[in-house]
Amino acid sequence: MFEIRRPFKIGLLWLMLSVGLTPLTALAHGFGARYQLEIPLYYYVLGAGLAVSLSFLIAALFLTRKHSEKPGFFWCYQGPGREMLSQAADLMAPVLQMFSVALFLLIIGAGFLGLQSPMRNLAPVLVWSVWWVGMVYIQALIGDLWRLVNPWNILFTWGEKIPLIRSYSGRLRYPGKLSCWPGVFLFWLFAWLEQVAPFAERPASLACLILAYSLLTWLGMFLFGRDTWLKRGEVFSIIFSFLARMAPIVARPEIDSTGHRLWVRPFGVGLLVRQPLDRAATSLLLILLATVTFDGFRDTEKWAEIVHWLLAQPGLFKILFALQKEGMDLLVLFETLGLLITPVIFFISYRIICGLSARLTGSGVSTRDWSGFFILTLLPISFAYHIAHYLTFLLVAGQLAIPLFSDPFNMGWDLLGTGGRQLDLGIIGIGATWWVAVGAVVIGHVYAVYLAHVMALRNAQTTKKALIGQMPLILLMIGYTMMSLWILAQPIVQGD
Repeated sequence: MFEIRRPFKIGLLWLMLSVGLTPLTALAHGFGARYQLEIPLYYYVLGAGLAVSLSFLIAALFLTRKHSEKPGFFWCYQGPGREMLSQAADLMAPVLQMFSVALFLLIIGAGFLGLQSPMRNLAPVLVWSVWWVGMVYIQALIGDLWRLVNPWNILFTWGEKIPLIRSYSGRLRYPGKLSCWPGVFLFWLFAWLEQVAPFAERPASLACLILAYSLLTWLGMFLFGRDTWLKRGEVFSIIFSFLARMAPIVARPEIDSTGHRLWVRPFGVGLLVRQPLDRAATSLLLILLATVTFDGFRDTEKWAEIVHWLLAQPGLFKILFALQKEGMDLLVLFETLGLLITPVIFFISYRIICGLSARLTGSGVSTRDWSGFFILTLLPISFAYHIAHYLTFLLVAGQLAIPLFSDPFNMGWDLLGTGGRQLDLGIIGIGATWWVAVGAVVIGHVYAVYLAHVMALRNAQTTKKALIGQMPLILLMIGYTMMSLWILAQPIVQGD
């Protein structure tokens, strides 16, 4: 009775079905073959929780307050060829920027002029399965590449060379109380478009959305200044800058301020802050964690049971039936509500945990500041879930871009000789998908426990109070580890 539509990812399944490749399907979004576990699932779930618990015990035994105060070291190459490497980097920067702008324009052009099929158009393939997934990995594992290749920043910088734009740009003062709340709203809207909106997969609609966001971004840069809007309103610069705090490579200015050099640091050291993040930044990171969790949860049978239970309520059924008669897509309604409710649950849970933790330490730090200190320690968890949930999708769906680059406008071209390239659905097996998910979740949570322990030692009065105060957050991480692994397992492993 009720029409059910799913966005871009389900379209990939139908493409596989159409070419007769279903037996090889092994994606992380709940369709295709399933992996038969050698032991019951709850052993994995309990084992993951135990691993996180043991990591806390190890950190408590060997990490002291003295160790927690040591800053992460930075190393810069000083040997032969340093200047040549620096010059090569300086030459590569404009090349990368030109390529970024060309790709940006190609995506918009393909969206309007290419075949209006999500699976056969370069725009949705690059945006949803390559750029959003892949750039997260680059930012967290390598360095802040987005700062260099952000097309909105590049194009506005070029535009500032026009005297009129340069003269009137940045004349308004950005309200300090507004913080990065525009970015918070825009990220939730982006998550809704990526996970829920049925029209966001349509190439022409996606191109229109990109143009609309571009105009908004350039208007913000023009009114408040380019750097200010990049830090407060350009949501991808904000998100990617947080992720880049985990990266081992960072560009730091020279002592004489003549330029920047690339330095190497321990992974994740940038997440240890001396000043707490404000409420807006804290909310943004919680939404990042909540939305990716909901994206996984909606692929489980439990979510389907919730939807069917709602439909079975007599009073609610009449309302929903009336809404459907008016043309509303009920699945879009349910998923929108889920995408709203899940962050609220995360906000309430995190605030309660931080309030309890701050009280137990007796440090005098407010709940708001305590939550601002510890929110970045959850970022490895969000990144780990991103790996577990999206890696297979990137490896499989990303292959669609290879033939599309040869004919982006559906003109019958074969510019790169890759027009006949077929999907290799066996690029990663279902067993490998499961073990990547297990490894990513456990490692991400273990590292988050380590970072949380360092922050607790820095902010508590004594080591004993740091351990006591940290317990609520550790219990939250253990519970979330087990829940995350269970959610990831639902579309991957064979049920017990």
